Amino acid sequence: MAVIETDVLIIGAGPAGLMAANVMQKRGVDYVCLEKKPGRSVLSKALGIQARSLELFEFLGVNKPFLKRGYPGPGAKLHLAGKHPSYVEMYHIKSRYPYLLIIPQHEIEEILENHLNDRGGEISREHEVLDIVQKKEGVYVTAAHHGKTKTYLAKYLLACDGAHSKVRKELDVPFEGEDEGITFFTGDVEVPEMKEIHINLHLNDRGAAAFFPYKDGTYRVVGFDRTRQGGPRKREMKLQELQDTLDTILDKSYKVENPKWLAYFGTAHRQVPNYRVGNVFFVGDAAHVNNPLGGQGMNIGLEDVGNLCWKIDTVLKGYAGNPFLDTYHEERAPVAREVIRNTTMELKLIDMKGLLGKARNWSGKAVLTQGWVQSRFANELSHVHSDYDKTPINQSFKDQSLSRKAIQAGERVPDQILFNEGTTDERLYPLIQRIGYVCLIYIDCYEQDLIDYAYEFAEKANQAFPDMLKVYLVARGGTVLTGRDELPIIYDVHRDLDKNLGMQKGSTLFIRPDGHVGFHDGSADVRKVMAKLKRYFI
Repeated sequence: MAVIETDVLIIGAGPAGLMAANVMQKRGVDYVCLEKKPGRSVLSKALGIQARSLELFEFLGVNKPFLKRGYPGPGAKLHLAGKHPSYVEMYHIKSRYPYLLIIPQHEIEEILENHLNDRGGEISREHEVLDIVQKKEGVYVTAAHHGKTKTYLAKYLLACDGAHSKVRKELDVPFEGEDEGITFFTGDVEVPEMKEIHINLHLNDRGAAAFFPYKDGTYRVVGFDRTRQGGPRKREMKLQELQDTLDTILDKSYKVENPKWLAYFGTAHRQVPNYRVGNVFFVGDAAHVNNPLGGQGMNIGLEDVGNLCWKIDTVLKGYAGNPFLDTYHEERAPVAREVIRNTTMELKLIDMKGLLGKARNWSGKAVLTQGWVQSRFANELSHVHSDYDKTPINQSFKDQSLSRKAIQAGERVPDQILFNEGTTDERLYPLIQRIGYVCLIYIDCYEQDLIDYAYEFAEKANQAFPDMLKVYLVARGGTVLTGRDELPIIYDVHRDLDKNLGMQKGSTLFIRPDGHVGFHDGSADVRKVMAKLKRYFI
């Protein structure tokens, strides 16, 4: 039997698998994506895209269809105590996307698959994985398709096959954690009396219920009813059961109609010990699960993809060694660990009742009146502060000579306005989207020593890593003519790179394809900066 060879084999075509296929297609990596189901599910577990995921979609070039079809939720209205609700506003998020984009999962998958198909990619559906074996030459996968058996050999395998991952089971990888013992209800319904632009959360001793507005005027409803806990858990929920539950929980109930789907579900928090096992990488729910509070589970999976796929491409192109891929676990596992810790704590708080519940409600109401609390809460939910600066390798690249405001290795680079080539404004993120690795060298103004440094670094970097990165000169203003093949020039007329990123004369800022800092060096020393560049790729 012929073996089908590929560079990357993706198992699963949910949001994470579809995004991985899109990234591989964009970067020209040979891949195969296998999915057991014949088509996309009409059910929609996830429903919200956080700001950081939208930024990653922008790097992929697929953000606009999401913005067109999603509902930009401005925040949440929390009914905790007293007659008046508390608000958490999302405009505090330091991103071009200061909201939770509310869109059902089946539409997320549809947009990603259409984008993939439009660019010549495809998903191989109705392929059930039977067996996985790792050998020296790669990962062998046997799959069944319409009664026939196929064998694949991949250099790398991405397990994007969900919480019940077949890949994880075949490789006997533990999924450490526990079930949380609470039965939630969820569904998409019409609520004719509700005319809300905010997410509405009701929390009391009887349970919790949250309403998420969709763009078409319908709502996702999710929560738990204390009177329906314990006993055997049903999967299907009837409309009358939902109505009875809402009548129980809410002080003023709303009539719900015309459900698209309704269900019960349980929650758990679990995580694999290592996201990498040989040349197999666990992504999204195959690597970690948490309860739905804050709408973070799917987003962490999308961000996993945003961290891993360009690294695999970098290794396949020969720019980095195989150990470079260990940084995927080092950077991403702490993010999920923190989300699991936070959502588990939040669920325990929500589950409080009696005097403890009343104390929670009143104290929560008081705290949420503070603007700094709202800002921190919104930014944490959005994942724009999910930096990697605490990992050992990124700590080793920290430059103590830079100013305190200077952005450092592993931190996310906020989008900035650039006056490119002295002709037009352009943002930094579209530059990263087109180019990938971007290197900015701050020469301040016409200074021959710094210009010579920039050209020498660009030449040596291109020799060591041909066609990998693009070097830009950054000047405050004026005309910079160097009398040679010009490096492109960005004029920092808005002072954004100075004020927001801490760049100064002699700064070299190396930015990764995911918009995080590779390193920021203030020495303007070619030998030192080239040594960092080579060490970065291990």
